[in-house]
Formats: sequence, structure tokens, C-alpha cells
Amino acid sequence: MSSSRGLLAVLLFSTAAHLDAFAPAPALWRSGTAPLRSATVGRSRTSPRMAVSEPPTATEAKAKKEAEAAAKAAILEIRRAESKQAGDPSGKSTTKPSVKPIDLLTKWSWGMHNAKFTMPIDVVEGQAPEPTNAVTQEHLDTLFRDGVVHIPGVLSKEWLAYVQDVCEWQVANPHALAFPSVISNFYDYVQRCPWRTNMAYLDFMLYSPVANVMGKIAGCGWFPEGDANGHEIRISTDLLLVNPNTGLKWHQDEQNGPLTAGRGETNLDALRYWVTMDDTPLTFGGPVYLKGSHNNDFVHRDEVFVRDDAALLQEFAPTTFRAKAGDMIIWHPKVIHKVEGAPDGWGTAKRRVIGGTAAIDRAVYQDEEEHSFGAHGLKHGDLLKSGFFPKIFPQSELTELEDLRSGKVGRSGDLYRRMFHTLQWYVQMKVFGTSIETIQKNMKGLKTKIRTLTSTGP
Repeated sequence: MSSSRGLLAVLLFSTAAHLDAFAPAPALWRSGTAPLRSATVGRSRTSPRMAVSEPPTATEAKAKKEAEAAAKAAILEIRRAESKQAGDPSGKSTTKPSVKPIDLLTKWSWGMHNAKFTMPIDVVEGQAPEPTNAVTQEHLDTLFRDGVVHIPGVLSKEWLAYVQDVCEWQVANPHALAFPSVISNFYDYVQRCPWRTNMAYLDFMLYSPVANVMGKIAGCGWFPEGDANGHEIRISTDLLLVNPNTGLKWHQDEQNGPLTAGRGETNLDALRYWVTMDDTPLTFGGPVYLKGSHNNDFVHRDEVFVRDDAALLQEFAPTTFRAKAGDMIIWHPKVIHKVEGAPDGWGTAKRRVIGGTAAIDRAVYQDEEEHSFGAHGLKHGDLLKSGFFPKIFPQSELTELEDLRSGKVGRSGDLYRRMFHTLQWYVQMKVFGTSIETIQKNMKGLKTKIRTLTSTGP
């Protein structure tokens, strides 16, 4: 009997990975109406830029609904045609790992990954990342103005092949920390901060041109302290994202790690980034951003999703660039954007991305409930200095690399406790049929560990 309970405990303990990147948003805001209301919290706020018009008649409303349905159907057909060109979408995905319980115990890894991959350059541990001229003044100006910039050709063919090979190996040797994310089917494979357990990913983040790009793009004008004293870049949190299935509608990013991300009255201390491993299709799989929406005043600091309607697009113009393999996209955490999933599944096609948050300059630790775990030893307001958030620019810290390579970070029990927290939400929503909105309503008024955000370091 005790052995059966032990097996059940192992299964439950193992199934709580990184859905925190897709965890229920604290609130769901609606734009395009006045006042703007939160369906779950019950507050309202009016945006001075949102126009108010008379409600449509029944005939007008019906015609609008039919036109929207026809437009969506036409877009879906375009996406399906493009999906067939990208690969055979009719078969089962060739990327998604098996999620059978027996496979979790026998085929999924529970420890450190030290598969050997040869980097394109010779490296001495702790050296600066490979230099690059990919960032221009135009890129800096575009990011400052639009809140998002596309930087093509960051990775050489050699670095691109390296990170693709590492990605393929990771998916073929899935880590238990990714299990709940895979069973959720948001993506074929999602793993949070794979560099904590996979040393080949860590090498990529430390020594490829990606870190150099982040160091240069921080000179866009948003981080004056670093402009004067030199910028410091740390990885706050990131995700290996393979093949979006359901997609994410218009939203702001919340999975920024223990940072202010410019919320409230705080200074901006983070930038979001994407590193693409494949050419993204034109009509799905790649992000669309609303230029200038980082200046919006109608999405509260702790809210994520924004209603998809015409008023949003009337105020902010969408981007039209298409990211190709080896490109980067960098954006302000408050920029509103979305990603459409594959209309009929991915089949043999692939869309692999490393997407994350870089902590900029003297960022300080924010002890918020969603991101709190104690193994790093940081307290609220401490400088963000830890192997859990490693420095990658201008060069890494050897003591932090020792913690990472020894497994002190990757074997931390805190990572698995985060898994269990995630599983609780997933089981409640999927097994018991509880909606995200109901979960949020039930959480209203409960005491949390969220504290006042601060931009002041020691």
C-alpha cells in the first residue's frame, strides 16, 4: 500500500511544471467600450482615448456579426492553405513528447542534462559573448518609438544549427519540469528556463550574439543609468516554445520574473525577447504587435489579456514583419501582442523559439507570490544577483556559473514546488471544469505575498 502511495506522490509531484507562463491572468480587461470593465474584479476605468458611440440596432448588430464571421472564415482558409505548404498538418505532431504516466517515469528526465554539443566558437568560461553588429541606431529608435523591434540575422548559420540541434535533443529527451505544460496542449513543448538544467542552452545564452544584442539594445533610451555606467543584462525567466496550438490572443506579458517590468509608477527594468529557430508562417505561429501600445493607459499593471475588437486596432497599428530563422524580436513588456496557433495542427512543420525576459541594469528582486521561491536567498528589494538569474552581459559571473553547472540551481526543490502550484490550477480548470474567470473570482480578496513594487536597490 505504501509503495502505491509513493508512486502516486511521484506522479503528482512531477506533473506541475511551467504552465505558470500561461497561468490564469489576475484580471481580464476589455478595451473598446467605455468604461473599461474587469469581468472578474468589478472595477471600471475610462480611457480618454476610447470613443463612445451609440449602441447598434439589432439589424446592424446582426450584419456586423455575420461580416466578422465571414472574415474569420476567410482568414482560417488562408491559414490552412499556408499550413499545408509548411508541412503535412493532417498527421499527429512529430514534436510533442508522449505524456503517458509510464513514459514520465521512464523516458522523461528528472535531473541535469549535460549532452555534449560543440559551440561554433572557442570559449573560455566566463568570457564575453560573441560580438555582433546586428543592432543599428535605427533599431534603437524603432524600439523607443514603437515599443517593439525586429532585428534580422542575429545568428550565424553555425549558431542557428547549434541551437536547433539543442532544441531537438531537448524535446527528444524531455525534462519532467515541462510535463504539465505539454499535457496542457498550449504548445507541443514548453520548458521554463531550460538553461537551468540543460548546459548546452546555458552556453547558448552566455556566448552567442544574443547576449550582445541585449546589451546593445538596452541603449534605446529607456535605461539612463546603464547609458551612463554601462549596461548589465541578466536572464530573468525564459521559455523554450515549440509549436503553438491554441495561441494567445491580445495580451501583455506577465511571465517576466520577479521584476517591476515598468508596472505602476516604477522604472522599467526589463525587456522581452524572442530568438527564432524557424521561418514563421505569415498568418499564424508568429507574433503580431500593436505599435505604440506600451504607452496604453487602460491595462492595469497586474492584468494581462485585452479584448479583441476593432477599437484596439483603430488606436494602434499592427506590425507586419515576419521573423525568420536566426532573427530576434525585442519589445517592451507592456506592448500588446498576440500569437495565432496552427489551424489544423503542426504535423511535420516546426516553429521553435526561445522567448524570455532580460533584467536590465540594477534590477532588484520583487517578492511577489507568483515568482517567490527561496533557494536563491534573495529578499524583496535586493539586487538581482544570483545563479537563478545569471548575468550574461557584459560577461558572466564565474560563481553563478558554478552554481548552475553543479546542479545547485537545476536540482532545486523550489522548481518542483512551482510545478505543483501549476498542477493545482491545471487540474482545477481541466478536470473539475472550473474556468479561469471562476478561479480568479474565488481568489478575489485573498491575502497574497505581493508587496509594493520598488525600483530602489541597496
